[in-house]
Amino acid sequence: MTNHATHSQQTTCTAQGINDLNNTEVTGLLFILASSNLPIGSYTYSQGIEPAIEAGLIHNESSSLAFMSDYLELALCRYELPLLALMIEALMVDDVALADALGTDYHASRESKEFVYESSQLALSLSAWLGDVLELDVPDSLLAHGFLPLFAHISSHWQLKPVQALTTYAFGQIENMVLAAVKTVPLGQMAGQRIIWQLQQLLSQQIQALAANVKQRFLQVQNMPLEANVKLNLLYQKLHMSANLPNLAILSCQHERQYSRLFRS
Repeated sequence: MTNHATHSQQTTCTAQGINDLNNTEVTGLLFILASSNLPIGSYTYSQGIEPAIEAGLIHNESSSLAFMSDYLELALCRYELPLLALMIEALMVDDVALADALGTDYHASRESKEFVYESSQLALSLSAWLGDVLELDVPDSLLAHGFLPLFAHISSHWQLKPVQALTTYAFGQIENMVLAAVKTVPLGQMAGQRIIWQLQQLLSQQIQALAANVKQRFLQVQNMPLEANVKLNLLYQKLHMSANLPNLAILSCQHERQYSRLFRS
């Protein structure tokens, strides 16, 4: 991903990095990446909230918090966030093969047509923003992996610290889910604020340790003379990572045929 540069440069940080920016500029970058409105328009997706409401799993503030807390723990902290951290660590040492293997695995982990489409469309929207606003090229091979891998490359490109990238990615998802529940259950604005506050507290309690654990495990495996897929499997074992969420996949499949809906997922 570069300013119209060569293919070898497209997977590494070549432009202005985080070390060249002041705190205000860094904060601005993080706000942009976390936004569910701009640049990617993720507000059109509920990430499983709408079908959970239809199924009766979510019907008030407490059930909304319970569902989203499970999502934070099972979908984010046990898979997407460690995977994002691993991709950033791999890109920092120019291990493109491992980063590509992780990106391929992420794409394969999208267990429904809607979730595949959501990831692809968010990646396309983010790519369009990068091209039109920042004049950065995104290779098609990277776009094919979906949203999270592209987010990892942007984080590496801007030299974001893993904790910054993980917090930003997770908060964007949390806020989007809460807004979907506020609109659809419906919940009051204060109920939404209470939920997002509690979810952010849960995230803050885990994010530093999660990033440190990923870095430690990555350093243990980094220089082993192994193929990328073997490294990936070993890292998954060490980090106890899993993307197996069958109930969420079933909800997503049911949402594809839901009669009345506001969201795309």
